[in-house]
Amino acid sequence: MRLYKLEKILEEKNVRCSLILNTATIYYLTGYDYITTDFGNSVALVYCNGEATIITPLLEKNRIESLINTSDLGVLVYSTYADSEGVFKGGLGSAIIEKIKQSNKIAIDLQNITLQLYNSLKDKVELVDISKELNLMRAIKEPEEIEAIKRSGEITASAMKIANEKIQESKISEKQLAGLIDLTMRNEGAEDYAFPSIVAFGENSAFPHHVPTDRIINDGENAVIDIGARYNKYCFDSTRTFIKGYVSSEFKKLYEIVLEAQLSAIDVARDGVKASEVDLAARKVIEKHGYGKYFIHSTGHGVGLEVHEYPPISPNSNVELKENMVITVEPGIYIKGKYGIRIEDTIVITRGKPIVFETVYKYL
Repeated sequence: MRLYKLEKILEEKNVRCSLILNTATIYYLTGYDYITTDFGNSVALVYCNGEATIITPLLEKNRIESLINTSDLGVLVYSTYADSEGVFKGGLGSAIIEKIKQSNKIAIDLQNITLQLYNSLKDKVELVDISKELNLMRAIKEPEEIEAIKRSGEITASAMKIANEKIQESKISEKQLAGLIDLTMRNEGAEDYAFPSIVAFGENSAFPHHVPTDRIINDGENAVIDIGARYNKYCFDSTRTFIKGYVSSEFKKLYEIVLEAQLSAIDVARDGVKASEVDLAARKVIEKHGYGKYFIHSTGHGVGLEVHEYPPISPNSNVELKENMVITVEPGIYIKGKYGIRIEDTIVITRGKPIVFETVYKYL
């Protein structure tokens, strides 16, 4: 467990009690994983005076008892309907308030709290935001985290290679290829995909977050494949732009601009450099060639237990990159009605040149 890291943050903030709601952060600190989008059945971690308690719905009771050592972590089970011994009758919010009722100051992750819960707490206790400290805590990866991300990358690479082969060898739809990619990652050992696979052919590739359709790729058309495996809870993120058959001179020119931008940004990324400088390195190349208005998103983001996490690699990000942060570098050019081009790698920040976890060859 990494609860000692949370304890250090609380000491620096002169706070004795904290509330964590982000499930990835709860896993990072305790080893207990629970994924849900339903706040009514969600979980929380309360850490007060050196004692940690996970607040969990009744449906998780048996599982949590089998996953964690309850002598190290307390468990408060809640239910809105069950009237059982040892079960708190009420919802998550009520259970949290019950657990922290003796505290007058609570540290919270303000970026990961519902408005309803925030409003119910702010008049009862003093709230201290520790979101910045929690972000930095998770952003600097430990060696075993980097190894998990590397393995996720190897799994992703297998799927990316098969994707390119299928594009070249057969008439396949976006949906079919996305399904094959997901199956390949599972077969290679992934527990899940890090995010729904993006497969975009031809004009659809001008949409950075395209949802796969029944469109089939034809000769001379491009494909943007943005995929990532999740292995041992850690995510990966990679994008390649492929061509089926003939490559036009116009497309090749734009592809080489994006590749130059990506390589320039990777070359800048290292310990002590601001994230905005990495973004600028990529953006300057694309702007130099006259395509600045077609680069319509930030250059990257952090990767870890969540596929999009701290730090943002954007024009207004003043975050100073630190050794062992893991980020993506993914510039692109998108021309509506024609095509899009994006090249993305996940990299590890070092004091020198970054470690690049490439999936497949990037040159046309």
